[in-house]
Amino acid sequence: MFRIIYIFFVSVLFHQFLQDTCPDTVITNLHQQNCTNQSTSDISYYLNKTDCIPKCLPYSNENQTSSCHVNRNICLPGYQCEKRCGLDENLTLDCNINPNICLPGYQCEKRCGSEEPLGQYSCNSDDDCINIPHSNCLDFCVLSTISAGVHCMAYHLNTPEFADNYFTAEKFKPECDDNGEWVAKQCKGGVNGRCMCYSATGVRLFGEALYSNAENMTCACSRRRNDLESSGRTMVTFHCDSMGNYEPLQCDMEKNICWCAESKTGKLTSPVVPEVAKIKLPCYNTSSVGSQYLRQCESKKFAQSQITTKLKTHGAKYIRTDSLLCDADGSYGAYSISSGMAYCVWRDNSKIENWYSNVDSNIGNLNCNCARDYKRYSHSMTCSSNGNYQSLQQYMDEEGNSLYYCVDNDGFAKSGIVTNSSSLNCSNIY
Repeated sequence: MFRIIYIFFVSVLFHQFLQDTCPDTVITNLHQQNCTNQSTSDISYYLNKTDCIPKCLPYSNENQTSSCHVNRNICLPGYQCEKRCGLDENLTLDCNINPNICLPGYQCEKRCGSEEPLGQYSCNSDDDCINIPHSNCLDFCVLSTISAGVHCMAYHLNTPEFADNYFTAEKFKPECDDNGEWVAKQCKGGVNGRCMCYSATGVRLFGEALYSNAENMTCACSRRRNDLESSGRTMVTFHCDSMGNYEPLQCDMEKNICWCAESKTGKLTSPVVPEVAKIKLPCYNTSSVGSQYLRQCESKKFAQSQITTKLKTHGAKYIRTDSLLCDADGSYGAYSISSGMAYCVWRDNSKIENWYSNVDSNIGNLNCNCARDYKRYSHSMTCSSNGNYQSLQQYMDEEGNSLYYCVDNDGFAKSGIVTNSSSLNCSNIY
């Protein structure tokens, strides 16, 4: 009896606590996408979860670059708090104290700027601001930088800094989750286009499908692999299908274990067994798996990883291995390096036409998307010599006039069509 009274008393106190702190708390299905869908050409909305009742709020039409100290919610989605040079040292704030100080889309960084507009110069300490009289290195909520992982909501802003900015994204705006990060599955080109897998910060991952075939596409496997690799795992052996979903049989070869997985979520559908016992699993298929789980490319890469680990344990400091790029299904990646040249290759490591580049010429931007799409779809678009899509595309209309437009890294239009190519600067358009 006493136990029942005690539980009742605690529940009453807890209910009263909720009434005192959040009297209007409700369970809601309101999501970030519901808010961005309300946006017009004049105003954009973001999901505000700071109050007891989540709601869609409009972006301010005022400049958002400002101090993060006075109001912890001053940074709207798409901005973040950064340290900048200003005139009031009392405004200095360590953004690491509260990572949520800037609302989605803005970020907290250290940059100089007082006499010049904020954001002109980066800073780590007051010493970096010595050339700006009477200024200090302060924290401010500012737009994300392109080189860093870009916050998804940065593409949905409607603030003064956003006008004519790289993030205006004329043709494609990514779908964002409730935390302001990229949804794993992003679709371009409408019903005649394609859907592709992306990381939480907007990096293209393995996995794609025509829009008409992408209903069951989740990219869960590709996203999970990316998360593990980003956390420091050097060899992730999960197998993803062509859509970025999980293949039925999964193995972690670093731990020598295998299991069966549900395609869209990756949830276990069988017990976990040692790798040597994988043939006993209900999802094991001799014709599709064979006797060895690892496929040709990842098998070579896994062997390299094991050799490197053993050499390091024996004191080796400088270890050189062949550069090997594998896709998330175990096949060969977009390019293969040989004699200082990077050649665009197909899944079986065969060269695609004559697309290649010198490894010293910014290989970090090499993706071979155009070359691989040509192999897959036989398109008529123009590729750069390295196999990437040429950002400025040209075609002829019915009257023989030349027309121009910009495309993104995936080959989808990111600008309108113009008759004068000099009027387009594709590098300024997302």
